[in-house]
Amino acid sequence: MTHPAPQSADPFDQLVANVIALRAKGNWSIRALAEQAQLSRTFVANLEKGRSKLTLSAVDKMAEALGVTTSSLFTARPVTRDEGASLIEEVLALNLMAARKHLNLTQEQLGQQSGVSMYVIAHIERQARNPSLHTLAKLAVALHLSLEELLSVPRHAPE
Repeated sequence: MTHPAPQSADPFDQLVANVIALRAKGNWSIRALAEQAQLSRTFVANLEKGRSKLTLSAVDKMAEALGVTTSSLFTARPVTRDEGASLIEEVLALNLMAARKHLNLTQEQLGQQSGVSMYVIAHIERQARNPSLHTLAKLAVALHLSLEELLSVPRHAPE
């Protein structure tokens, strides 16, 4: 039986708790996880201490190595990654554009509300930038979404 990591109010704390719990569950050393995720051992060790500046790319590599979806690392129950999973950059770009358009916001207006440059937003929507989680958190707040929602593959209603 899988025991989820303890629920945390801060999505970054939840991410760290999940990485630690999933690494322990797999009986992986920090070095083994770092090698599997193609990240440095120091980076993984600092992440587990809450001291790493994280990018979407790094979190996605970690999630892939751990066999879970990127978005679910921010929840109490990480979800197993499917074969042929969508690229996280594409999912982010589509969700960002859809949420922005749903709120009838231009890139400039979203930039003003989030404190993120409209040029950064444009690059994210074109999948030409690897944003930090700090940037994504600002955008999520401005769009009234959680990080999980911003990074999750949209579920389509049955027709």
